[in-house]
Amino acid sequence: MKRNPYFDNLKAVLILLVVLGHILSEMVEENKWIAVIYMFVYLFHMPAFILVSGYFSKVVKTKKDVWKLTKKFLVPYAIFQVLYTLYYTKVYGNKLEMTFLEPRWALWFLISIFCWNLLLFIFPKNKFGLLLAVAVSLVAGYIESVNETLTFARTFFFFPFFLLGYMLDEQRFTELKVKKNVVISWLVFTSLFAIVYFLGNIDWKEWLYGRIPYSEISEGPVKYGFANRAIVYLLMAVATYCFLSIAPKRHLSITRIGSLTLIIYLFHMFVVKYIQDSSMYDWVKQTDQYYVLFLLPIIVVYLLSRKAIVKIGLLILGGQRKKKRKMIRAK
Repeated sequence: MKRNPYFDNLKAVLILLVVLGHILSEMVEENKWIAVIYMFVYLFHMPAFILVSGYFSKVVKTKKDVWKLTKKFLVPYAIFQVLYTLYYTKVYGNKLEMTFLEPRWALWFLISIFCWNLLLFIFPKNKFGLLLAVAVSLVAGYIESVNETLTFARTFFFFPFFLLGYMLDEQRFTELKVKKNVVISWLVFTSLFAIVYFLGNIDWKEWLYGRIPYSEISEGPVKYGFANRAIVYLLMAVATYCFLSIAPKRHLSITRIGSLTLIIYLFHMFVVKYIQDSSMYDWVKQTDQYYVLFLLPIIVVYLLSRKAIVKIGLLILGGQRKKKRKMIRAK
């Protein structure tokens, strides 16, 4: 099947933003611009990534489908959970237990996407499925046991975007690219950035993660936690819509990266951890060379899209299939 460059461009930009977000995370308290960009990126980069993942998903119908999902997501999760635990403990001396109940850093996505695919068996059958998914998420925020264990909190929080992506067809994405809509989206996108700049507070960042219950992040009465999350959903939906509208649809030099996002996602934490524990951040603060933080993700994505890394990634993800090798042209 011929790949659509629009979706590969989306995924290429989004994986770059994922790496950027993780690199900036250690510097949000040091510089206002870093904090603003970080908050703005988190308004849409994971919702958009998850929405696109939902678009390419299928309803699980048989045990064979479940096994395919297991091999695609849970097996790599188990492998990288072990690798990252060893990496953090043996190389950096972090005190971590070997457990599969609490995903290491970004590995939460693998468990969540497995669960999202299973949930497609239930929610699309209801014509109010999307509203129900949002309602479940709003209520889940009050339940203390819905937290980072097996990434339950994030699974419920981001599922509406996955479900929405599954419900969309290609025609809907085509309509986004109408010139008038693109212009309006740029205006709204920049307005959202201005809102984050003037009104945003980095202390609110936990609301964008969706990983812990309201009781741990609410500054006011916990009973209004659902309203705060609803506002976050609204902002995320608008920002995601704008991003999907302005993303380029022609073939670009970055388009190839779109077919490698899962591999880059799985490996990038090794490099980011190395950067975080180096003297890089101290040097950036001392010299005021904050622009370097925006060059690093480009370098990381470039390195992780090289042929050697891709081969290792494909081996872990289930072997190198002939079609996949033809599709990937890493230098």
